[in-house]
Amino acid sequence: KVTEAKPDVLLIFGDDQLEQFSFQNFPALCIHVGDDFSGYKVSPYYGLPITSAERPMRPQNDENWVTVKSNPVFAKKLMTSLVAQGFDMSFSNEINEHGIGHAFTRPLYYLTPAFDVPTIPIYINCYYGPQPTGQRCYQFGRAIAEFIEELPEELSVGVIGSGGLWHTPMGQAAYIDRDFDDAILDAVREGDAVKMADEFDSRAPHVDHRDEDAVMRASAGTGMVLGLGSGTGETRNWIAAGAVVDGIPGEVVDYVEINASPVGAAFAYWKLDD
Repeated sequence: KVTEAKPDVLLIFGDDQLEQFSFQNFPALCIHVGDDFSGYKVSPYYGLPITSAERPMRPQNDENWVTVKSNPVFAKKLMTSLVAQGFDMSFSNEINEHGIGHAFTRPLYYLTPAFDVPTIPIYINCYYGPQPTGQRCYQFGRAIAEFIEELPEELSVGVIGSGGLWHTPMGQAAYIDRDFDDAILDAVREGDAVKMADEFDSRAPHVDHRDEDAVMRASAGTGMVLGLGSGTGETRNWIAAGAVVDGIPGEVVDYVEINASPVGAAFAYWKLDD
């Protein structure tokens, strides 16, 4: 579908898991506005993430590492537009030596394996509390849609929501919440991004703040709990992407329960009429 669409530029909603940012300064919303970005095509590590297991690093060679061109003019105009619309945005010009996170390069590895489409990473804090609410992610997506709709030039813009759905990797008693996943995918089919946001926000965790361990788990180590975090928090990227095309029914391609992880892996697309 991406090949058929022939986008001039791709926007990817994704999250950072301490690849570029740290608790020294962690943005809620950020756009990479540099000329390009680099990172591992799939993962910086060999093997599977197993608690307390050592995982050797992949070398940063042509087989594993890629540099992707961006569209800095577009990115900076989008950044300016969002600030003008009332979003307190952060921006980045450079990528550190560890490389950008898998939320951005892994979709490209499968969707544009030549890595030849200019791509703009848009960060939404999904993992670490307190994160933006589902409703704020909806508003964010709508603001980006408004920017795209007002572009003076003829430009085909592709939008990708990376991550999700329900998964709590290495969490205690991890499981797949099929009711949550089904509700999100039903909203995708209906083209109702508000419904996606409402379902997401309705699942905010109820944590006894007297239980320090529970608070640290729910907040991914920050001690501040707001909405869903961990891998499930990446559903924010689906909400933002769905908001860009709100009102257009989506096509769910597949849903796979990967119980060994466990994660509910879903794939969908929206197609605008020409």
